[in-house]
Amino acid sequence: MKKLLDCFDYLKRYHSDILDVVTIMLELFVFKKEKAECISQMIIKAHKRKPIKEEFQHAISNLIGNALYVPISNSVNILKVLKVLYSSSIELNDIEQFLHIISQKRTTNKLYYYSTPKEVNDLLTLLLELRDDDEIYNPCYGIGSIFLSIGNLNPYIKLYGEELDDRLSNIAKLIARFAKIREYHLFVNDILKQPVFKIGESLRQFDKVICNPPLYAHMGVEQLKEDERFSKIGILAKNYPELVFLTHALSHLKHKGVFIVRNQTLQKSFLEEKLREKLVKERMIEAVIELPKNIFPHQSYDFSILVISRNNKDILHINANHPYFYTKDGKYNQLINIHEIMDIFRSKQETRFSKITSIEEAKIHDLRASYYLSNFQQQNDLLRLGDMNIEVFRGQRVYGSNKDSNIEYYDVGIADFAPCGFSTQFENKKNSGDSHKIHRYRLKPYDILLSLRGIVPKITILGENVDSFIAVANAGILILRLQDKNEAIGLYCHFFSQKGFEHLSEIYKKSGESMIYTDELLEIRIPPNYLKGSLTKMTKIEELRENFEILEARLERLKQS
Repeated sequence: MKKLLDCFDYLKRYHSDILDVVTIMLELFVFKKEKAECISQMIIKAHKRKPIKEEFQHAISNLIGNALYVPISNSVNILKVLKVLYSSSIELNDIEQFLHIISQKRTTNKLYYYSTPKEVNDLLTLLLELRDDDEIYNPCYGIGSIFLSIGNLNPYIKLYGEELDDRLSNIAKLIARFAKIREYHLFVNDILKQPVFKIGESLRQFDKVICNPPLYAHMGVEQLKEDERFSKIGILAKNYPELVFLTHALSHLKHKGVFIVRNQTLQKSFLEEKLREKLVKERMIEAVIELPKNIFPHQSYDFSILVISRNNKDILHINANHPYFYTKDGKYNQLINIHEIMDIFRSKQETRFSKITSIEEAKIHDLRASYYLSNFQQQNDLLRLGDMNIEVFRGQRVYGSNKDSNIEYYDVGIADFAPCGFSTQFENKKNSGDSHKIHRYRLKPYDILLSLRGIVPKITILGENVDSFIAVANAGILILRLQDKNEAIGLYCHFFSQKGFEHLSEIYKKSGESMIYTDELLEIRIPPNYLKGSLTKMTKIEELRENFEILEARLERLKQS
C-alpha cells in the first residue's frame, strides 16, 4: 500500500489536477488487472535500454479508450511507475483501501466531497441485500467509490447512475470496470433538468436505489415546481439539496433504497416534515440507522442512514452512534462492527442498540434513532456499579477498646482528602488500636473514598504510597475497592466529571438525611466507555492538584506574614 501511495504522490508532482492523478492511477490498476503480461514485458525491455514510453501510452490508451483516457505526463519515469505497479497487490480490497486513504484520510486532496468512507460504503451495500441481476440506481455517484463495495459483494448486477461532473464520471467508470460490475450505464447529466432514465413519459423503476447526496450543490429549483417528481410533495428548496436528490431517487424506486441524510432532515424543520410525513404515512421507512459523529471529513453535521422499502408495519431504529460502533482514526472516527449492525437489521430485534417502533407510534417531528432509544438505552446500555467487580464497605473506629495494643497507623478522615487527584498525605497518626480490626480494614492503593454524610459529596482516591504504611478510614467514610487499578482510576474520573458528580449528589439528596447508602450506591449506572481517556484525564487532574497545593501553601505563608 505504501508503494501505491508513494506512486500517487509522485504523479501529483507532474499533474496539476488531482482528479487526473486519480484517473491515471485507476488506468494503471485496470492495465495490470487486464494486461499484466504487458507490464513485465515492458520492464524487461526498459532494462535492456529499449524505449517503452510510446509503447506504454499506446497500449494503455487502446485499453482504456479515448473517451476516458488521461495521458500520463511525459516527465514521469514510466519504468519507475511500472515497477511499483508490478510489485504491488491490486486486489479489490487493496484498491478500496487506497481510495479510502487518498480521499478520506488525506483530506488535503479534497476528494472527500466526491466519495464516502469505505466502511460506510460497505454498510450501505450490505443493507441493499443485492441479488444477481438486480438493477441498482445511483443519482449522484461521484467518483463511484461505492462501486468497489458492490463489486466485492456481488458484481453480477446492472448498475445505472447519473453524475453532473464528467471528470468524476470517468473515474467512476474506471472503478466499475475494475470492480468487474457485469453491466453499467453511467451518464453525465443534470437530474434536475432532464432525467435520463425514462420509459416514454414515465420514470424508469429500479430494484434498488442508493444515494449519498451532495450537501453543497447549487440547486436551481424554480423550474421544477411543475415537475411531477416534486410537485406532489412540495419540498423544493435550494438550501436543502439532499431533499431534492432523495425525492428524485424515490421516484425511481421499485423495492429498496438506502440513503445517507443529515439528522436535521429527520427532525424539527417544517420543510423536511412534509417528506417525513409522506414516508411514514405510506409505510416506506424500514429502518433508521444513526451513524457515529465525526466519520465524514470536514462535516459539522450528524448523519443517519434511511432504509426505504414498501409496506412496513414497524420502523427499526438502530443507534450506531455508540463507542461500540466506532474507533478513533486520526482526527476522525471510523465505523466498526458493521456486521453486527447487519445482524440487528436482518433479525429486526430489539437490543441495547436498537428499538422497534410501530408506524402508529412514530413521531413525525423526530425520526432519529437516538430519540427513540434515549430512555431504552439509559436503562439498558449503562453499567450497574453493583455488577462491576467491586467491594463496598464502611470505615471503622479501630481504637478505644480493651483490645487495643501498640501499633502505628493513620486514622484517615475527610480532612485528609486531596482537593483533587490522589490523596498521599495523612495527618492523624495513632500509636494504639485494635490490631485485628486495623489489618482487616487496612486501606489499599487505588481505594476510592466517599464521605458518608454531607450535602455535597466528597471523594478521593488513594495513591500507591499508601502501601508503605498502615491507614484505616474512620466511620464517616465509605470505601469502594475495585480489583483493577485502571477501573478504579476510570471510576474516580467518572465521579470527578460533572455528570458523575451530579449522579452521586442525587443519592445523598434522595436519602433525606444527606447520607449515602450502599444499596443505592450500587444501583448507580456508569457509562460503558468510562475507561476511555481516563488515564490521560487523571494525569491532568494530578497536575491541577500540584498547582493547587502550591497555591494553598503560598496563601498560608501570606496569612502568617
